[in-house]
Amino acid sequence: MKRITGRLTEKNGKWYAVINLYDMSGKRKEKWQNLHLDVKRGNKTEANHRLMEVVAQYNSEDMYLYANMTHAEREKRRLAECTVDKYVAEWLDGYKGNLSVLTYNNYKLMADTRIAKYFQKLGIPLKEITGDELNDFYAYLRNDGLSGASAQRYHSLLHIAFKHAVKRGIILANPCDRADRPKATQYIASYYNQEEIKKLLDCLDNEPMRIAVILTAYYGLRRSEVLGIKWSAIDWTENKITIRHKVIENKLEGGRIEGHDVMKTKSSYRSLPLIPQVKEILLEEKAKQESMRKLLRGAYNKKYLDYVCVDAIGDILTPKYISSHFKVILAKNGLKKIRFHDLRHSCASLLLANKVPMKMIQDWLGHSDMSTTANIYSHVDHTSKLESAKVIGNLLGA
Repeated sequence: MKRITGRLTEKNGKWYAVINLYDMSGKRKEKWQNLHLDVKRGNKTEANHRLMEVVAQYNSEDMYLYANMTHAEREKRRLAECTVDKYVAEWLDGYKGNLSVLTYNNYKLMADTRIAKYFQKLGIPLKEITGDELNDFYAYLRNDGLSGASAQRYHSLLHIAFKHAVKRGIILANPCDRADRPKATQYIASYYNQEEIKKLLDCLDNEPMRIAVILTAYYGLRRSEVLGIKWSAIDWTENKITIRHKVIENKLEGGRIEGHDVMKTKSSYRSLPLIPQVKEILLEEKAKQESMRKLLRGAYNKKYLDYVCVDAIGDILTPKYISSHFKVILAKNGLKKIRFHDLRHSCASLLLANKVPMKMIQDWLGHSDMSTTANIYSHVDHTSKLESAKVIGNLLGA
């Protein structure tokens, strides 16, 4: 690298430093820098002093390279020098349009809380973060009371954020690949057997969330899916019900209830047969809602007319209400305590117990691949174990 030189010059009554820089081919170019000193008696000595400081800065390789960078290269450098929390926040803001509202909300809460708190204090720039620092962060999450599954969500967020940093040339490698992905203890869900589900369904008369419970028990729906079912998604002629809409609670917007046609995965979009018993119940519910609308007239909420899961005055049932009131129903009727989401597990376990193939259960539940279904429900897949027991018993039995 050639040694950088400079000189003083006057312009519009101000002292300027004119720095001689060189591009990669060795061609000289001048860079003018205002020294913020008026051209008057006594200031030239100070101007020379500032000129020497500027030249000294440019003679450090770092400053020289920065001066010759393009705007894009400077932007990469800026991001590389950001602390992890600042980079993740900026990346997330720009990547928002590629995420579902629910995923973005979850990532935003993670970025603004534990990631910001930890990495602000750590103060290490993105370009210097290593797998060791990430392992320390995961240990911090565990000490803060997070489960392994929750810590894995932080790992996933950081992994995708760093992946984009590698793609843009901000960093050379993804530090998450050199960290130990947090381990999670497999959650063994509680679920109802056939008799327990029947008892539950017998307790739902006059319950506002009766239709939501029935649909979830029969179809193994996610909470957001059952609340998103619309009358227009039911084909009474072809006897099909299509899962293509969801209802969520936007926590970043004060818990505002929102409907979205963007589902969790591509496999979440699915058409299922309209089970005869369910069809009868749905027709009764539709007639009941139409009767209430005529009876209440202007007092009936017409905003959610196309939604199936509404209360007596037409208000849509909220995710929060579904989870909390389900506990009330179980307690009031002396039923075993499970989560509302465990009705989905109960549906799957019933199908498994009755020898429905895992692939068919995957399609019914809307999982993206069969490994997800198998990992969640392997502990209730008794059929294959019974066959194995029968074979080994015949082979080794006395």
